[in-house]
Amino acid sequence: MPGMRSKIQALLNAADFPAEIISGVPVVEIHGETEALVIGHRGIVSYSPDRVVIASALGPVAVSGAELTVYRMNRERILLHGTVRAVTVGEGVCG
Repeated sequence: MPGMRSKIQALLNAADFPAEIISGVPVVEIHGETEALVIGHRGIVSYSPDRVVIASALGPVAVSGAELTVYRMNRERILLHGTVRAVTVGEGVCG
């Protein structure tokens, strides 16, 4: 249905959903220096206290820092706690 997509888009816009979530592109939010939220992930590729690599539609998302822990994870979101120093996205990131 051609009109259905525009109706869904209008509904999502009214609900204030980011366009990235709708399109499947990951959203990364950094909250201060102590928290990183990745929405739209495809799982954890590698995990250590100083680096977490997460699979996404754009390629790997690497969160670097210190004392990083997966605080909460579900099918859509990964919430990391610790000291967040950098986030890198793309094919240059190695697991």
